[in-house]
Amino acid sequence: MPSIAGGLFSAGRGISWLRLRRLQRPLLSSLSAGGGSDAPHLPVVIVGAGPVGLALSFLLAKFGIKCTVLERSMEFTRHPRAHFINNRTMEIFRKFDGLAGDIERAQPPVDLWRKFIYCTSLSGSILGSVDHMKQEDFDKVVSPISVAHFSQYKLVDLLLKKLDGVGFQTCFPDELGGSSAQDLLLENKILMGHECSSIELTDDGILVGASFNNGGRMQERKLHCGLLLGADGARSKVRELAGISMKGERDLQQLVSVHFVSRDLGKYLSSERPGMLFFIFNPDAIGVLVAHDLEHGEFVLQVPFYPPQQMFEDFSAKVCEQIIVKLVGWEPADIQVLDIKPWAMHAEVAEKYVGCDNRVILVGDAAHRFPPAGGFGMNTGVQDAHNLAWKLCLLLNGIADPSIIQTYELPLLTQNLVWKTSRQQCLFLLPLALIQQLQTQCTE
Repeated sequence: MPSIAGGLFSAGRGISWLRLRRLQRPLLSSLSAGGGSDAPHLPVVIVGAGPVGLALSFLLAKFGIKCTVLERSMEFTRHPRAHFINNRTMEIFRKFDGLAGDIERAQPPVDLWRKFIYCTSLSGSILGSVDHMKQEDFDKVVSPISVAHFSQYKLVDLLLKKLDGVGFQTCFPDELGGSSAQDLLLENKILMGHECSSIELTDDGILVGASFNNGGRMQERKLHCGLLLGADGARSKVRELAGISMKGERDLQQLVSVHFVSRDLGKYLSSERPGMLFFIFNPDAIGVLVAHDLEHGEFVLQVPFYPPQQMFEDFSAKVCEQIIVKLVGWEPADIQVLDIKPWAMHAEVAEKYVGCDNRVILVGDAAHRFPPAGGFGMNTGVQDAHNLAWKLCLLLNGIADPSIIQTYELPLLTQNLVWKTSRQQCLFLLPLALIQQLQTQCTE
């Protein structure tokens, strides 16, 4: 129903017209009224303050729906992670008080990232290249906005600024005091250092337990909400507590993600072979280099490894630097490894997106786990948030029947896409024997 969604949401004006049509008795009045619990009663609690959770909280705020966000970490990661923003997501971001324009202005120049390059090393033979940008992208024939190349942590920074503009605050445990929360105003706050530790279905909502460290002692804060939205990623605690299982294919590949900077390498690639992704095969090493920002020399290297012969602990900063040099083909003088993370590739979808008597809803990676080919992960998560937000708006204002949530839960469509993606012929899925064959060919 794009016409309804478009009519409901217009940047900077919220949904004032909708309030004029609000019914006298909303169908789910318990979602906005106090329950029997002593804990605060919130219409919505979102778990996870990644791009999906933040986008969802922004949309709900623009729709006039009060919510609280729980984030288990005490700080937002600076590991770049996702970087490709597709057309549909950028179209949604046009409605985020100018976020799409902010991204376009802040991203690297298009000519530095429009290509995928396959090579024996960053300074060796080029096996092939693909230009993923077409003239109609620039002319905006199909869409009013183009795709973007923008690191996830930079997107989070911009989303936090947009949330600040609509009255959200980021809070830490020492700013909120102890576990007694009934006197606190928790609406429109991002509670850092709070992990969802328990959920309990009540007569009029969900009682959420949020664990946090208060001066070295673990405590639990109770929040009572009408709806609990799990946007807490691939290892979703909300999904686990709700008893929702995943189906699909697990452990397709084990990888190490190496975040590093080198202005020497960035300068070299900018002038000699600019690109976004570099698929590198040689006898000494293989990997995929993501050039997040050539101008500033910021990269992430994805290296597959094969337990039990190889373990994540084998990849020290020194070892990672040696692998980088082997893939570059020469030794940049200023390589600085910032962070090393392991991750496993899965292709799975939740058996259902809505559980606990329609009070718990999964969003983004909590609902579906994609291999990286195509950049579906963050993009589908933001699109989930957009799809869900306007439906919750209609539901919580008594305009739509609760059955509208069933239109959000169409997991079979996503499942087919996940499984199709998992079988793509990308570097990460190449069997070891084929990789060895490619390495042999590179030496001949």
